[in-house]
Amino acid sequence: MFIWSNIFRGIAMGVTELVPGVSGSTVAMFMGVYERLLQALNDLTTRNWKRALGFLIPLGLGMGCALLLFSHLITYLGKYHKMPLFYLFVGLILGILPFLWRSSHIQTNKSFRLFHLMLIFLSFTLVALLRLLHDPTASMEQTGSVEHTANMLTNLSFSTYLFLFAAGWIASTALVLPGVSGALMMIILGAYDTATIALKSFHIPVIFTIGLGVCAGIFITSRVIRFFFNTYTQVTYAVMLGLVAGSIVLIFPVGMPYSFLYGVICILSLFAGFMTAITFGKVERT
Repeated sequence: MFIWSNIFRGIAMGVTELVPGVSGSTVAMFMGVYERLLQALNDLTTRNWKRALGFLIPLGLGMGCALLLFSHLITYLGKYHKMPLFYLFVGLILGILPFLWRSSHIQTNKSFRLFHLMLIFLSFTLVALLRLLHDPTASMEQTGSVEHTANMLTNLSFSTYLFLFAAGWIASTALVLPGVSGALMMIILGAYDTATIALKSFHIPVIFTIGLGVCAGIFITSRVIRFFFNTYTQVTYAVMLGLVAGSIVLIFPVGMPYSFLYGVICILSLFAGFMTAITFGKVERT
């Protein structure tokens, strides 16, 4: 009944959600489970709810473990090895784009027309412009507010919990949309530090409040996206392509590696991410 291999997929998605600018649903796409994820979320309120839970529970367990176990590691990499980390995800996204393009043609048996190309450009631009609001590659280096945020966890009011619930809801909308990062939305809303410190210190009330908002948002947003996939398949794929491609601009590191060896490491990270996505894409086709 339970698809236990989803634990590993959930871990990959959870680690990704810890990186501002990178979407866990993008990883779900190259692992070939994105549409199955949307279907399972929709099936929760149907007679197929047992099958949906068999898919979702292992996935959720994997994501939860990743959020709790890898938050320190991702924070460390983001602070001291930012460029290789983000080049790895740039490579993943570059490898996903051919898979998405090919999937669109397979699902609809049609080529993109001018209208669809315009949708790709528009959604690409909208995501890329998020960098003007906040640079996700710089946010992981900012540690000045961490101590202040840790102190805040002991003085949270009812209105703060409402805000955290709303932040989780909004971030979950980004979580379901490929190319849009839930972590980045939390940063823009000003709730990222609170959520990160809560995870590190295992602060149950904050984790539960944000998680409740995330669950509520995912449940509703997934239904909307599933409707568009079923009704306007090619249009939806065009928008997804633009969102995912735009996230490259969003997370691309600024500046040059400080040494030749570090530059080689960045290139190898980019290549590793690209080949990982291509390999998963080939497995999905077979």
